[in-house]
Amino acid sequence: MTDQSLSGLAQFLTLPLPPSVNCYWRKSPRGMYITAAGKTFRQRVAEIVAEHNAMKFGDARLFVAMRVCARDKRRMDVDNFAKAALDALTHAGVYDDDSQIDDLFITRGPIVKGGECTVMIARA
Repeated sequence: MTDQSLSGLAQFLTLPLPPSVNCYWRKSPRGMYITAAGKTFRQRVAEIVAEHNAMKFGDARLFVAMRVCARDKRRMDVDNFAKAALDALTHAGVYDDDSQIDDLFITRGPIVKGGECTVMIARA
């Protein structure tokens, strides 16, 4: 399959590096909430989805591959970045809920100035 034929079947998006799950959510006496950094990230993802006129998958079962590129050489757990990215894509309307994801692959990419997260979404 060529990249051209794949583009009609899958959505590719390059997002900013998500906040770590440790920085995305906070607990208060009234329950969990999304931090300011998390809200800013969600808004930026929504803008990227709109700018790219991203495919909408509705309630389809999904396959997601994610490449997380750190901003520097500090140690990081790549899985800590997945939840914020998946939640932001839900919030942006790319799919109805991240519970639809049947296959999730996360890889570590090279260091990129500022960091980034490249996501590929396709029907499972």
